Amino acid sequence: MPREVIYTDQLMRPIAHFSHASRIDNLIHVGASAGVFPDLRLAGEAPGRVDMEAQTRRMFANLKTTLDLLGGQMSDVVRLKAYVADTRDIPKYLAIYAEEFPGLRPAHSVVGSWDFPLPQAAVEIDTTAIVGGQARATPAGAMVAGEWHHATALPIGSNGGADRQVAATLQNLKTMLEDAGFGLGDVCNLHVAIADIRDYDLVVDAFTRFFGDRFPTWTVVGAPLERPEFCIGIESVAIKGGGQVISSELSPHLPGRPAPAMLAGDTLFLSGQGTPDDADLSVDQQARAIWQRLHALIEAAGFPKDSLLRTNNVLTDWRDFQSFNRGYGPNVAKPYVPRATVVGALPDRRARVQTEGIAHRNGSHSKIVQVAPLVEQTGA
Repeated sequence: MPREVIYTDQLMRPIAHFSHASRIDNLIHVGASAGVFPDLRLAGEAPGRVDMEAQTRRMFANLKTTLDLLGGQMSDVVRLKAYVADTRDIPKYLAIYAEEFPGLRPAHSVVGSWDFPLPQAAVEIDTTAIVGGQARATPAGAMVAGEWHHATALPIGSNGGADRQVAATLQNLKTMLEDAGFGLGDVCNLHVAIADIRDYDLVVDAFTRFFGDRFPTWTVVGAPLERPEFCIGIESVAIKGGGQVISSELSPHLPGRPAPAMLAGDTLFLSGQGTPDDADLSVDQQARAIWQRLHALIEAAGFPKDSLLRTNNVLTDWRDFQSFNRGYGPNVAKPYVPRATVVGALPDRRARVQTEGIAHRNGSHSKIVQVAPLVEQTGA
């Protein structure tokens, strides 16, 4: 059975190879949502002026529309990540976020992204929702929905340097897990934002000691954080019982290092792939090489090739956007899955692109929200 496509004219027409959202069972992944109208006009009344507040309100309106099309609502959101072009605008974003989530709040993170493909776009979000009204907040601030645990851990309570902040953030994550009856062995996926990518080796050492031989999949990006004093932020996804490490010849599992992929039930988490084997590869060649690894891991898990639910992508330079799409496009088929593409620093200075994703055993049967195709006009 092919993917079911839900067409809409209420959302922006994609400028690359992506749809707006996918749903499999009760799980919804919404790709990058921006404060834009269907005709690609950014919200705001003053010509030439970036209106952060107007864009943020429109962005959340677009999120509500997308969720509604897939049978979800804002109270189903369990994870939300905001990317802000100018970190001075973060307080404006947070004020509106608080209005949109006055009660139950998802696991929430805010990072900088240094602009977007749409000129003068100020903010974007990507979102995960679990439909059915089962989500609940824990006293420690995580979100639990059935067997799933979503958390954002920050260096709250630490005033030290990077080493102390990393240790405090990991301890805060452990507390959030234990508070909900989960353990480190249940963690399947981590997104790690580092304010200074030069701290990468320090972070790797700390995580290796912390997780030991249960190091889950991870994606690491250098980006500004919600507060200027923060050195690190961690997004975590845990599933009761944890997962099984999946590797391939192209992405072997090295002792004490993150899992290339992790299979938990019918869900496959794919670590960020980005380190090039050849420093001279162009951006589109790097993107194609990354997809070879992703396809090999999906195959190693026994999943169909078209089982992806979403991807997240990082570029180091927006001037590479078109070249990236030339490498990305041939590896995905219509109807495209949702994605987010942002700018950040990467651990390997040779790497100019990084891609990670989530797949599902039955992902080829998912529902997809995308803009209705244009109808060709013919003369009389």
